[in-house]
Amino acid sequence: MTRKDVARPLGLSARSLRLGRTGTVMLVVPSLTNPHFAEVHSGAARVGADHGIGVIVYPLSREDGTGTFPFLRQAIDGVLACAVSAGSIDLLRDGVARVALDSDPDAGLCSVTMEVAAGMRSAVDHLVGLGHRHILHVRAERDAWTFAQRTEAFDGRIAAHGRVRGRSLAVPFDGARTRELIRDRLRGDPSLTGIICDDDNLAACAYSAVHSLGLSIPGDLSVIGFDDLPLASLLVPALTTVRLPARELGRLGMEKFLSHDTAPRRTVMPVEFVERESVGPPKR
Repeated sequence: MTRKDVARPLGLSARSLRLGRTGTVMLVVPSLTNPHFAEVHSGAARVGADHGIGVIVYPLSREDGTGTFPFLRQAIDGVLACAVSAGSIDLLRDGVARVALDSDPDAGLCSVTMEVAAGMRSAVDHLVGLGHRHILHVRAERDAWTFAQRTEAFDGRIAAHGRVRGRSLAVPFDGARTRELIRDRLRGDPSLTGIICDDDNLAACAYSAVHSLGLSIPGDLSVIGFDDLPLASLLVPALTTVRLPARELGRLGMEKFLSHDTAPRRTVMPVEFVERESVGPPKR
């Protein structure tokens, strides 16, 4: 099937949405502070713009000073729910079409997910292959399927390697507080040689914590992130990370919505492990 063939039903769906409807889709995200969600929005908005549909962004958290969306079905035509909890998805039912992005595929919705568990397994395997035996998982303290998948994959892969010891540190998306928590853990457990973070922003906090202790990356500690945000290649040394196809996630989710392909089925997108200079063999 060609892109022209795909565009034809999408165009028909978009026109039908505009008849007597708002021509607006709401992209629900955990917060506005993570550039990852800007990429998701970019992918969705580009497809929407091609078909006369606008995409507005709304955060579920109060990090930006707002509260829960006063949901009115008259205000929008549908919802793209990205990286939110199953409970939050339930709050968004109110009779409109919904597509779940990087969220629980068992929530009874059409879902587009990424192989985040495979990405975590790749990160663990990479460190173990370099000789690391004491690895810390800096875990996002957020109720979302995508982060639960990363935790489950980390724990399972550590167990599969036998003599490797894994630790877990739950942290908020608060830079100063996360830096402090990671620093305290490193002080209390000098056997750690590798850190895997649920997000590149958390990895940046790990960099700050490591450097504040007079340690080096990757000489004393290897660090791996998730997302491959722009900052990943700007950190010194450049951050090894799991690249998530955020823009493609938004694009595919919007295409499914516009084509009315919202039956409860799951589409899974691959991720990519990107090795840069933040990992190396353990010094001890």
